[in-house]
Amino acid sequence: MIVGDDLRAWLSDGAAQRRTRKEIDTFAAQWRGGTVRRSLAAQMALPPHASAEQVRDAACRLFAEPSWVDRLIGNLAAALRHDPFFEPPFQDIHGDIHRGLVLLEDDLVSIAMGVTNIASLAARKIGKSARASVAFSGHVEVFKFVKAGGARLSFWTAPLIGEDFMAAEAGRCRRAGERRIEDGEILVLDGRCESFVVEHATSNLLLLQATAKPDRAPVSVEYDSESHEYVGCSAADDSASRIQMLTTLLRKLGHDAAVPAMAEFLDHPNFFVRWHVMRELLGLDVVAAMPHLKRMAARDRHPETRRAARAVLDQIEAPRVAPRKVA
Repeated sequence: MIVGDDLRAWLSDGAAQRRTRKEIDTFAAQWRGGTVRRSLAAQMALPPHASAEQVRDAACRLFAEPSWVDRLIGNLAAALRHDPFFEPPFQDIHGDIHRGLVLLEDDLVSIAMGVTNIASLAARKIGKSARASVAFSGHVEVFKFVKAGGARLSFWTAPLIGEDFMAAEAGRCRRAGERRIEDGEILVLDGRCESFVVEHATSNLLLLQATAKPDRAPVSVEYDSESHEYVGCSAADDSASRIQMLTTLLRKLGHDAAVPAMAEFLDHPNFFVRWHVMRELLGLDVVAAMPHLKRMAARDRHPETRRAARAVLDQIEAPRVAPRKVA
C-alpha cells in the first residue's frame, strides 16, 4: 500500500481521525505536566527582568544536560510509529532549509529544536541566482549541535547593532574564522554583532536553539557575504512587524477613529516602528498627526527619525507659491 492510499483511507475514516486527535491531545497534556517540560521550565526559571546574559547562562546549563532531549525525541518517535498521522503539538517552524518545533516560549526566551536539511542547503548554495548574505539576528542565542552532521561553519563579526542603529553607519561585516563543529557542541553567539554560516555538511543537522528576548537589538541586519557591505535590515521581533501591518491596514481602510490608538505607538521603543506609524498617521489624517509630527521632529531620541520628521514638517509648512499667470 502506498502512502497516498494510507492517507486516503485515513481521510475517509472519521473514527481514525478522532483517534489521532485524541493521541495528539493526550501527548500535549502529558507534555505540559511531564518531567521533561517541568525540567525545562525549572532550568529556565528566571527573575522577570533577567538580562540576556542570564538567559544565555540558563540555556547553557539546560543544553549541557542531554537526557531530556533524548526522552523527548523518543516520545515523539514512539507516537509517530504508533500513528503516522500524529502531529507534534508544538508551534511549527518551517523554512526553506530549517524545520523545527518551539518547545518552550515565554517573555524571556524561546527554545526550539529543529533540523537543517543538508540537501536544501546544498541546492541553495549551488543554484542561488543572487549573492548570499550573512545575517545578524539581533538576539543573544545559544545553539547545541545535537547532531552536527560534519558541519563546517564560518564565523562573522560586525559593528554592534544598538538602539541608535543607522544604515549609514552599519559598516561592514568581517570573516572571523572557520572550523568544524562536533556532535554535542554548544555555541554561544551575540547576534547583535556575531553570526555564523554553514559552509559545508555531510548530513542533516539536529539543533537546539535558545533565543534570549531581553536586550535584543531593534533590527536584524544583513551583509553581502562577498563584498561584506551592508545589504539591509528588518524588524528583529514579530510584534514590531504586526504593529506596522496593522497601522497600514487602518490607514488603507480610512479608519479615522483609530488615530488616538495609533498615536500610542509613537512611543514604541523601536525607531522604525515610530516612523512607520507616523507616516500612516499622516496618510490617515494630516491635521490630527501634526502635533505628533512636530514633537517627533523636536524630541525623538533617534537622529534619523528626527531628521525624517523635520523634512516632512518643512514640506508641509513651506509657503505655497501661487502659479504665475501666463499673459
